[in-house]
Formats: sequence, C-alpha cells, structure tokens
Amino acid sequence: MAIYGVGSNWDGAEVCTDFFKEEKFILGWNEDCAEDLYTFISALKVGDILYIKANRPGSRRIRVKGIGIVKSNLISCISSGELGFGSTSDWKSLFVRVIWIDQKEFYIDIPQDQGRLTNVRAATIYEEHLPFVQKIIVEHIANKHN
Repeated sequence: MAIYGVGSNWDGAEVCTDFFKEEKFILGWNEDCAEDLYTFISALKVGDILYIKANRPGSRRIRVKGIGIVKSNLISCISSGELGFGSTSDWKSLFVRVIWIDQKEFYIDIPQDQGRLTNVRAATIYEEHLPFVQKIIVEHIANKHN
C-alpha cells in the first residue's frame, strides 16, 4: 500500500465532486500528452490511498480536497467491462475505482524543517514520501472510522 497525491483541476475546471459522485479517479490528460502518467496509474493497487490535492509550486501548504482508497485498479476496470466498449484511447474513459472516505477539505502545513527539497506536489500525480504528510493522511482516515 502506498499514498499518492492526485490532481483534480482540468484546465481550470474543478472535478473532484465528479470523482466523489462517480467513485472514480480519472487522470485528466490525453494519452498523447501523458503516456508516462498512464503507465503510473496502471500500477495503482487495490488498497492504495489517494488524496486529492492542490499545491502551488514552492508552497509549503497542501490543500487536501478528499481522501480515498483504491477499490479497483485500472486493469480490473478494463477487464470487468466497467469501462464500456469505447476505445481505450478515450482518456476520459480510463479510471480507477475509489472509495472516497473523506470528502472534506483541509490544509496540511509542512514545517520549514521538513521536506525542503520536495518539488513534486504541483505534479498531476506522485507518490507521497514525506512521513509528516503520510501521518496526517492516515490519521484522517483513522478518524473517519472511530
């Protein structure tokens, strides 16, 4: 199991409520632009944690819009027929199923003495490696079940 930060802003349109309603995460880039990112999401596993985030380059504050757990990976969604009979080149049809367990927005302020060299948080998707952030995400999940 791993924790990933994911984006939900598609050319200025916020789509996290669509993700919540449809129990999905969709990358939001067309395959021609983002073959590397589709390879990345094809490796997501059931049980991985996704948190929807917003972060400006260089900012030490992460706006968390929601937290979920992967319920079905991309390959399972393809092989089960959930993606329908459309072309896999239709990037809006490629998704992973997610149980969005926390849909309330909150902020994480990263202390100045931690993660100073991290440069990934403005990316579309990344694996979260900073223990400070991991702990807060896991605590939010745990608090939802207490």
